[in-house]
Amino acid sequence: MEDPLALVNAKSGPTTSLVTTESAMATNLTFSQGQDQQSPTSDVNIFVAAQRGDVGLIRGLIESGRASATDRDDQNITPLHWAAINAHLPACRYLLEQGAEVDALGGDLVATPMQWAARNGYLYVIQLLIAHNADPTIADSQGYNSLHLVTHSSSIMPLLYLLHQPINVDSRDSQGHTSLMWAAYQGDGLSVELLLKHGADPNAKDDAGLSPLHWAVVRGNRMIIRKLIEKGADLTTKDAEDRTPRDMAVELKSLGAWKRALEEGGMNEYGVKRGKPLSDRNTKIAIYSLPTIFFYLIFMTLTILPWYTGMLLALAEFFGMHHIVTRVLLNNSTYTESVSTTPYFAGIISGSMIWVLFCWFTRLVQQTQSHSFTHLSFALTVGLCAYNFFRSVTLDPGTCPRPTSDGELKSIIEDLASEGRLNGQTFCIQCMARKPLRSKHCRVCDKCIARSDHHCPWVWNCVGANNHRQFVLFVTTLVVGIGLFDYLTYAFFSSITVPSSPSDISPSCLLPDELCALAAYDTFLVAVAAWATLQLSWTIVLLASQLWQIARQMTTLEVSNLGRYGYMGGRGGQSLAGQMGHRHQGHRAAGGSVALSGVDTEDTALVSGADTPGGPAVHRHAGVCAGCGSGFLMNLLGFDRFTKGRAVDGLTRANASNNPFNLGLVRNCKDFWTAGRELGVEYDKLYDIPPEGFQEAKRRREQEEDEEGLGVGGVGRKGGRKSLFMGFGLGRASGSRGGYEPVSQA
Repeated sequence: MEDPLALVNAKSGPTTSLVTTESAMATNLTFSQGQDQQSPTSDVNIFVAAQRGDVGLIRGLIESGRASATDRDDQNITPLHWAAINAHLPACRYLLEQGAEVDALGGDLVATPMQWAARNGYLYVIQLLIAHNADPTIADSQGYNSLHLVTHSSSIMPLLYLLHQPINVDSRDSQGHTSLMWAAYQGDGLSVELLLKHGADPNAKDDAGLSPLHWAVVRGNRMIIRKLIEKGADLTTKDAEDRTPRDMAVELKSLGAWKRALEEGGMNEYGVKRGKPLSDRNTKIAIYSLPTIFFYLIFMTLTILPWYTGMLLALAEFFGMHHIVTRVLLNNSTYTESVSTTPYFAGIISGSMIWVLFCWFTRLVQQTQSHSFTHLSFALTVGLCAYNFFRSVTLDPGTCPRPTSDGELKSIIEDLASEGRLNGQTFCIQCMARKPLRSKHCRVCDKCIARSDHHCPWVWNCVGANNHRQFVLFVTTLVVGIGLFDYLTYAFFSSITVPSSPSDISPSCLLPDELCALAAYDTFLVAVAAWATLQLSWTIVLLASQLWQIARQMTTLEVSNLGRYGYMGGRGGQSLAGQMGHRHQGHRAAGGSVALSGVDTEDTALVSGADTPGGPAVHRHAGVCAGCGSGFLMNLLGFDRFTKGRAVDGLTRANASNNPFNLGLVRNCKDFWTAGRELGVEYDKLYDIPPEGFQEAKRRREQEEDEEGLGVGGVGRKGGRKSLFMGFGLGRASGSRGGYEPVSQA
């Protein structure tokens, strides 16, 4: 392997151009995965058969006595080595049954079969070898044990599996590098996060005095730099040449990534924590209350000043509000960073509702008394809107359960691996827990959400199984309430005599005379009505898409990523990469974007990192608004679901998808309203699709409950109702998974 120390050697000149995929993954070895070692015309032997994975030929050779499982070729390599490096699981299993030495050392690097498999991240080969007592702590001639080699492969699930084996997370290679250093050097954000979760030391030093933070600076990955600092990495630690990580960032021209990482962590480039004017609790209160105050200032500005100056000053006031929130209260360096994690947008919703109600009480109720039914409808609608808005904000969206002990976690990992289903769709690295079907890990809330729809900044919460109903009711009543308010506003102006003399109307007004007269008569009401009506531009689209998805028994997440979910007709998890656990190398999709196997489109930043020199390129939208926050605005209004990732493809395929949850329009709506009772499931514990389908499984369970109830005098049915709606447990390996999980190598 090329020594990465050359990258930071002052004599050789610091540069990141020397970083290559081959050097990072250590694939420049003397052995091969193919059959180049043997001539096509040579006699077929057990080594060629192991390379091909031909179990029948291996069996014939061993049973005939022409070969044995312990044979070695001229490079001292066993058949098990060749089967392991080519991921031939049945061949590995048969050779082990025939007495192959599980920890046989061979090849130029004097490595074991598990090290050969680990170098390529073959999860299920590793799992099989460990089941036969392979030793993961054995080091090859370069000093790499299996944990180092799995880290080199950038395969996250094999790394997870090995971390739950008896091996030291901070074990060192011949130059003192730990796995965390290698992951930081390679720019593998998920591997770094996983190693840190398992207790890797962020302040360990190699033989050259370099810490993981130094190696993250070599790669220039701001996300990894931030993660290490958050876990307590020392910013002032120095290497053997007396260089701090910041000094190295200056040398390697990655100071920009360094500054950005520390800014995101609330520090300046020297690691000094930036203070905030208020405590966290008071900051949230201030951010939530600020829109209500500024909306009053904006509406009064439009009322007092002529329209041509009032509009400009109102826009300046709106920008001032955003500036105070982001740059003063949050003390951020940008206007979009972290703002979605605050109650800012929920404050905009509540502030808008307050001033709509103010206009209704002070103007519309008194002047339009003949529209009593409309007023009653508006009052009920606003009450329901406020209540469901509050519930959407405060309800737990459906947090998925996490293991309560290390033993339970290890058992889950072992069970999934033995079933051939340990991958990014069935296990969450961030939560260190099994992922139910239809769940999603939210990076903002930092938890997995059952039947996740999306994270909504307008309700300062995720929308999931437990609060989706309240969210839809909130949006519905919001749209209806705005419509009723506009109607009452129209009735208000229709019931009064508006002065239309030229002296009462601004000569510079660009609207028709009637509208100019209305605006001049009560500018405050017109401004509030215009602001409320503006919200219909996105709330109607949001409501229509939500109702369509409910009718189709789908979520926003599933529509946007439909091709990833095998249980809805996609091919997620059926590729070789899916079987091994997703990797960090991206392959380019159409249009130049990076598609990552087993990773959600919005999670690719965790894998590649936009600031990683020499890493996989990240697709950027170029155009007249590139870099102006258009992506943030699209996400804010909810339109990104139609443009992000493969959303368009998902919308096209949704009508033809093979959706096992689809019960028809009426029953889909009923299942949505009852949070899974129509299907007979609890979404936070739903891990498998029953082979007979949800309806038949529910019918069978109800019948079993009835029989149990009769057997104990009718008590059992009531006591068993909870289990009736439970998800299907971890032990149901025989369940038909409809292509959702990867095909087992066996």
